[in-house]
Amino acid sequence: MSNAIQWFSVDPQEQRDQVTLTPLAPFSGEQALSNASSLCARGSELFLSQHNGMLSMLLLDEKAQTFTPIIELDAEKTYQQLSPFMLGNQLHLLAYNDTDGIFDFFRVMPDHFAHQYRFQKTYGDVTTGFSTVHAFPYRDASLFMAYNKNTGTSRLYQLHVPPASALGVEMTWQKDWAKGWENFSFFTLGGENFFFKMNPLYNAVNIDHYMDDPSQGSHPVGTKLPLSMDTTQMATVALQEGPGFIAYETGNGQLTVNRFHTDCQGWTCQAKQAVNAGSSRLLIINATQGPLIALI
Repeated sequence: MSNAIQWFSVDPQEQRDQVTLTPLAPFSGEQALSNASSLCARGSELFLSQHNGMLSMLLLDEKAQTFTPIIELDAEKTYQQLSPFMLGNQLHLLAYNDTDGIFDFFRVMPDHFAHQYRFQKTYGDVTTGFSTVHAFPYRDASLFMAYNKNTGTSRLYQLHVPPASALGVEMTWQKDWAKGWENFSFFTLGGENFFFKMNPLYNAVNIDHYMDDPSQGSHPVGTKLPLSMDTTQMATVALQEGPGFIAYETGNGQLTVNRFHTDCQGWTCQAKQAVNAGSSRLLIINATQGPLIALI
């Protein structure tokens, strides 16, 4: 098994709902991706948390195929989940440590991370153990969700800006889901928030919709959808025809590009290709020239 990162570009074809996966040469500076405890992308901006507690932002140069470190911070914490979001027309980053249940919120400045707020509960509604964390806009508000696949606990929190501090957090919804949901992929259609999730324990694949009222949480709009339970990695991708997802099977190296249907009852496969098996992480960079796929 090779430890090299596999890179592909997603290139649209003249015929609708068809793309080509084109292998790319290695990127300069890509070693940081292999050593990260968590990573996420927003356009050409890549956020990384290292196991030594270093938090950084790298900028992708698509033409030169290079990553350049722009911001670095010794956060003294290893984050397992990272999620960028906008608040007050300013880029922020949510960074989560599952062992201590710490949600750290940073404002992303041109040359540094400005820590805004730390949210943590060690009693009652404890904040440890979440396996999926994601921040997203919701009407005129900024929210983030948290789900624990080992307990089934699902929560929705709202961010607000109180007079006496930079940020505040309030839980608006909580529910016990089934255990085992994973491979969440979040996307928007018609200004509404949706997410895909799969559950190998129950052979279940759903697409859910967040309700207009955050206090009502989410509800499934597509259920019993067809997807191989051998899928180990998924990520949302912006395609020419709308939002979709990339799916990867670690065991056999199957890689697919899929566009969500607007009724959320399924998807159309735009490309399928056998690539090297054994990768344990999937990263999508929605760059200006089109989506890039990294299998790490």
